[in-house]
Amino acid sequence: MTNEQMERKMEFIVETLARVAVNDEKHEMRLSRLERIAKLMVSAGRRERRARSEGDERLKNALTEGDERLRKTMAEGDERLMNAMAQLAEAQKRTQESIAHTDKHLNALIDFVCPQQNGRSNN
Repeated sequence: MTNEQMERKMEFIVETLARVAVNDEKHEMRLSRLERIAKLMVSAGRRERRARSEGDERLKNALTEGDERLRKTMAEGDERLMNAMAQLAEAQKRTQESIAHTDKHLNALIDFVCPQQNGRSNN
């Protein structure tokens, strides 16, 4: 091999190594960028998980609070209903007593009027 061939080969090797070094640097930059992106994605995922967890906790607390208010409201409604039913039963009892009293007086009136009517119609 002549000196000229040897120099061309060495020049080729140096150029190839230079290109490999440039490509290697580009790959390092890309890898660094990908690592930063991956870290950002992990951070965003953690923030989202934390936000969802907090949201779930707030929702659970709101549902528990709402359930407690509903139970209290239903208990109060049940109590008012029971009171109203007791009042209605008492009113029904008074109405039945009043009807019985009215029936008694009406029967007395009928007993009084019927014989007189029967007596007139016979005359």
